[in-house]
Amino acid sequence: MDFEKAATFIWQNGRLLERRLFDLFFRGGSKEDVLKVLKAYQNEDGGFGHALEPDLRTPESQPLFAEFALRTLYEARIRDQELALRVCGYISQTADLGQGIAVITASSRHFPRAPHWNNPASEQPDFSRLSGIVGLLNWQGIRHPWLDRAIGACLDDIRTAEYEDAHTIQHAFCLLESLPQTDEVLALRAKLAGELFRARFFILEAPPREYGLTPLDFAPLADSYCRSLFPDDVLRDHLKALEAEQQEDGGWPISWEPPGEMARLEWRAYRTLRSLVTLESYRKAGL
Repeated sequence: MDFEKAATFIWQNGRLLERRLFDLFFRGGSKEDVLKVLKAYQNEDGGFGHALEPDLRTPESQPLFAEFALRTLYEARIRDQELALRVCGYISQTADLGQGIAVITASSRHFPRAPHWNNPASEQPDFSRLSGIVGLLNWQGIRHPWLDRAIGACLDDIRTAEYEDAHTIQHAFCLLESLPQTDEVLALRAKLAGELFRARFFILEAPPREYGLTPLDFAPLADSYCRSLFPDDVLRDHLKALEAEQQEDGGWPISWEPPGEMARLEWRAYRTLRSLVTLESYRKAGL
């Protein structure tokens, strides 16, 4: 891996958000600077807009953007009660605890978006994304009457549904991680682990030959909640494959079609940053 070329790629192509995150992870930057940038994407309704997730270019609040913002905070280990409570207010007005939440709203059709968001299912509520959003809100440590009900509804879905998509399982793990590790939570964790290894879009063998989630998506850091699900040799193979993906310009590629060249560069800078963080975390852990 060429760290300096990767850093240069981020400086050349990343948004201010990725550049501030790079500073935080590798140059002694501050969490406050990351928060300032992220809050610029937050709308009056408490949600996030303005193409925060680069594959959707709308300025309007979207559940997809709220999840992206909360995950950014989680990965940077940043807690902000005021921001999280505002997001919770937006999500509580958008979600249906009987059905879940849609990833994007119908209004997003009026703005450029990646082809995969043209799937009508993206506008239909389900628990796939809601469990992850609820888990990320709970990790923030906020107290909100809706959040307690949402945790219960999502746990009921994890108990009763058979999950067949790796993305859904990834979001469900996010919720479980945010909870006390009781016998019940550990039993649900084991249930999800069993479903993961036969799920669609899960790629166990390295290197991946098509789009999907690998063990490093579930355990991006050496101390990740899901690391113990995967043997060290499997993780080591995926780390080698990840390192080998670095391109001549210093950045990492993406494996889907974005809505435009700017989005492609934004995603590549984001993926380059995450790749550096993952590789450095496991290097420090001796893997």
